[in-house]
Amino acid sequence: MSSATGLILVTGSTGFVGRNLVRELVGRGKRVRALVHHASKLGPLQGLPLETAEGDVTDLASLRQAVRGVEKVVHLVAVIREKGEATFENINLRGTVNLLTACREAGVKHFVFMSNVGAGLDPRFPFFYSKGRAEEEVKASGIPYTIFRSSLMFGEDDEFTVTLAKLVRQMLIVPIVGSGKTRFQMIWVKDTARCLAMALEDDRTLGKTIPIGGPEHLSYDEIVDVIIQTLGARRVKVHVPLFVMRPMVWLMERFLSRPPITSGQLAMLALDNITELDAVERAFGFKPTSLREGIGYLRRALPQKGSFL
Repeated sequence: MSSATGLILVTGSTGFVGRNLVRELVGRGKRVRALVHHASKLGPLQGLPLETAEGDVTDLASLRQAVRGVEKVVHLVAVIREKGEATFENINLRGTVNLLTACREAGVKHFVFMSNVGAGLDPRFPFFYSKGRAEEEVKASGIPYTIFRSSLMFGEDDEFTVTLAKLVRQMLIVPIVGSGKTRFQMIWVKDTARCLAMALEDDRTLGKTIPIGGPEHLSYDEIVDVIIQTLGARRVKVHVPLFVMRPMVWLMERFLSRPPITSGQLAMLALDNITELDAVERAFGFKPTSLREGIGYLRRALPQKGSFL
């Protein structure tokens, strides 16, 4: 076990995973430096005892400044959908390469990279492809590393369950993309943060790629059922074939500034996103929270007023 208490840089520090990780690290007494685009964007981290560094993964000079005096780095920055210059290539791959360059020059001792279950070298799935290529860069960097491959995460303010819940609240008939049989292993974001923090404290994770997921495999249909039950709603589900969804998504991508789903995400919905059910227990010694146990935040996020509930 490592007892080092050196400075930890977290990229993507104000994002969904980042803000939970920073709170976890601060709660463990760690020294944290949060990488942000601008100090005014600190948002959910306001008031926490931490350092900040302004920068961007596309700007190598800013990253060199951010890693000065840093012992360990957790790299969370990624895009799940492309917009303008924020492409999978520029952010997920080249941004990782830039950070690795800065870390290697600064002598960083541990680089923790957040990847995804499904990451690989199949260009038919551009997001997973960018993550798979980034993993290869991490492994070839010469920096001691730990790679996490996470299944889909849930938690307060997440995009996936909250979007589905809004759909459930607003519609009596809930459309289900495809067969609804694709399986997920949703993991609570606070459990993900705990795993990341524990890896930083344990040198036995060095050189490993660690898959993490929740304690159950749930189909897309079952996830929607959990959300319906959580909101106390009565809904009818209707399955919409992929061949019907594809042209609809194509149109949404061209006419909406932020479509609810992209063509790339639609393609990924056909792939199971799971690992071993005891992956977290074997690697970190605790049982993660199930979706049913942790999803109560939806009742707070989506009040009943003005809905069909």
